[in-house]
Amino acid sequence: MASRTKRGKTTRLAPACTECQRRKQKCSREWPCNHCQARRISHLCKFVSKRSLKTPKRLPGVSRALGTTELEIVEKKQGRLMDTIISAANIQDLRVLGYLPDGSSDSTEGIDDKNNYAMTETPQGILSSEMDNVLRIIPPKPYTDVLVQQFLTETNYQYYCIYPPTFFHDYQSWWANRANSQPQPPEFTCLLSRVCAYSALFLGEEVRQRLESELGENIQSLSERCHHAARQLSSTMSPGKGGLAQVQQLFLTACWFKTGAMFVESWHALSSAIHEAQELGMHRDSPKARISEFEREMRRRIWCILYAWDWQMSLLLSRPFIINDSYCSFELPNLRLESLGSQEELPSPIFHMVLQCQLGQALSKIPGIMRATISPIQAISVQEEIQRWFASFPSAFRLIDPDTRWDNTHNYVVMQRHQLHVIGYMVILMPLKKCLVRNFDQNMSTVEKSLQSSAIDCALKLIEASRPLLSWTLPMNAKFYFAPFLIFDTAAFLCSAIIHDHSRRLPRRDTVIETIELAASMLKQIRETKTGAVCYSVLSKLVSGLSLCPVENVPIDLVSTRELNGEPCTPFKSQDASGVPHSDGLSIIDTAPILNTGTGIDVYTPFEHPHSGTTGSGTAELLDIPNIDLGNFNQIWDWEDLDLEFLWAPSA
Repeated sequence: MASRTKRGKTTRLAPACTECQRRKQKCSREWPCNHCQARRISHLCKFVSKRSLKTPKRLPGVSRALGTTELEIVEKKQGRLMDTIISAANIQDLRVLGYLPDGSSDSTEGIDDKNNYAMTETPQGILSSEMDNVLRIIPPKPYTDVLVQQFLTETNYQYYCIYPPTFFHDYQSWWANRANSQPQPPEFTCLLSRVCAYSALFLGEEVRQRLESELGENIQSLSERCHHAARQLSSTMSPGKGGLAQVQQLFLTACWFKTGAMFVESWHALSSAIHEAQELGMHRDSPKARISEFEREMRRRIWCILYAWDWQMSLLLSRPFIINDSYCSFELPNLRLESLGSQEELPSPIFHMVLQCQLGQALSKIPGIMRATISPIQAISVQEEIQRWFASFPSAFRLIDPDTRWDNTHNYVVMQRHQLHVIGYMVILMPLKKCLVRNFDQNMSTVEKSLQSSAIDCALKLIEASRPLLSWTLPMNAKFYFAPFLIFDTAAFLCSAIIHDHSRRLPRRDTVIETIELAASMLKQIRETKTGAVCYSVLSKLVSGLSLCPVENVPIDLVSTRELNGEPCTPFKSQDASGVPHSDGLSIIDTAPILNTGTGIDVYTPFEHPHSGTTGSGTAELLDIPNIDLGNFNQIWDWEDLDLEFLWAPSA
């Protein structure tokens, strides 16, 4: 365990953590130590400085004439006397001037923090109306156990915002206190209600039906009631007083809104979580904060998650970052809590969020990244940054030939691998989308042609990477909007690329067409969900309005026979000039307009419906798109981005 330095003096730490001292074992002196890791009690691993164990020094003003008994009394009251002196001054002013440790935590090293949540100040037997409401809404223990188990074993791995061992310990204490009519900590009560609300949205069909039958309530209704009750209780807590649990429950609020495709509400909830974390000083990794190593690690993890969410949500909604990097000096978590000697290469459950945080830090250094339009040079810089990011992945997450030895035993590895791949391609494509809605002609510069080709390649890779992620979400996580929306959004831009391709020179046009059809078939499978219904409705109209010649038409019914979790999509084969067939996703058929040369092939007609054979019938479908109610997706998607205004012009 490394020593700490303060004002030039070294504070030596105890030769062993408190747990190893109690068990009389040799400690590795590295947090968390080898024995605590092996026993899976890393959260109990604490190191106390030797100086804190020594006898306190005498007060400067104490007379040597005092007797031994009187001197001991003074020394015992030393801490109280200093607290009284400090209390007489303005503590906040002293802290601002740097004379006191950061106010991020009132705990000191060595204090037993098994229960991380302060008890309520409400007198025993008297409950606030908000607390009473939450206690009435949280289901009986057998049903809450189901929701908590679902969260800790499945849902939590999306972001890993809660460390299961400590949460489960406090969960058991919470029910024990409730059985004994003891006062409950409002912070943990609020967090538990959030867990129930969020977990209820991801239950399997069989479990959901059982809970609804036995509770006599729709599970969606239960989720909403838990959410609103927690929101009322949360509003009664003063900023900076709820500790880590308050930040966690505010973050779960943002997750709950995002799952319901309420993106603006989620962004505002995220802002509240970030501001609460800043009140606790999580954005500044100060060595002066008197907190345990475990709490320091937890604070770093939560801030890492908030940072990753901030840059992604801000880009999604085209809004400024909430976090200002200029005022941050945080460190990334060390990720040793879950590591075991026999599985050193197994990624920590939160490693994927650390990688996303690192990507956000790298992107923030690119000038103008948040502008509505960026230059080709900036777009290239983004691509290069993502390629370096991909190269930093551990073997279990890498793009090509990933290490799959943990796929069957640790399901979160599979999900997080797909999630990271999708995020990388999504970020590359974002500044290149406008390249897809331009006419590909001879007047384009070499750089523009290169960027459009890169945009098409990235869009195809993004849809292909979204397929396994969508497969993972079904059927239990069908409300997880991320994969369906990306499939729809990317396919919509590819449709626009086909519509704008008047000269039929679009690179990889044949592969683009088949990928669009594949995207439509994937969304068709989830059209029973709210997200799937909206996405499929718009995309099907775009597909039906595409201007294709007969040999390009691939019936949707043929594509839809493919299983989402089957083998990767294999584009239809084509031949290059030498007659060699290609089936590797890089088909290069001649995309020049096909004319009627007596071979029985119809003349290509712009905006012809691919199935009807009549001119202009597809245009009617396209004209109806602006009238479709996109619901909450209006917050993050605008059909005007497809640049199809010429279709709605009077001349059209």
